[in-house]
Amino acid sequence: MKSSINTKIVLTLVIGLLLGYIIYPFINRESRKKTSQQTPTTTKLSDWRTFSDKQYEISFNYPTSWSENRQTQIFEGGDLVAVEIFGETQEQNTEFYDGGRFIVMVPLTTADDLDTWVKNQTTVNDKISDTTINGRVFKKVYTCGLGCYTYYYALSDGKIYGINIFTEGSKKAEYQAVIDQMFKTLTLPK
Repeated sequence: MKSSINTKIVLTLVIGLLLGYIIYPFINRESRKKTSQQTPTTTKLSDWRTFSDKQYEISFNYPTSWSENRQTQIFEGGDLVAVEIFGETQEQNTEFYDGGRFIVMVPLTTADDLDTWVKNQTTVNDKISDTTINGRVFKKVYTCGLGCYTYYYALSDGKIYGINIFTEGSKKAEYQAVIDQMFKTLTLPK
């Protein structure tokens, strides 16, 4: 008799757990929607800093949660500054693989127009397109080699200005949204 009661209790518990497992996603759907639709906390522009370089007449805003790094070496002619945030899995002293970066190149003097300069810097496999940011035309270059990267180039007064962006990791969409806002504050010489 006792064995029969224990079996019924175990069976009731198993059925209850299975029903809970099946029904819970439907009950919890609204709270999951609200969580996934939250905007990143770093988008409050009032909490941002301004990077400004008088020599090259470049400025842009970035979140206080991001930091300046002047040690990166992404562009062949040198990096002026990188602003970056590390993701949860990024380890110290390793290649950057989790986080977001907005890197500004030291402007280069050129006699070429923008199309010619970009074509001389890229390969046939790179994807090149035109994009306008703050009323200025940029060449957007998406390239893959040991990883995929996006570069933006603009020409002003005989100088090429370049930006490299990188986002990866579990917060990739959040980092990209922040970089999009950073681009909206970018100013270059006329």
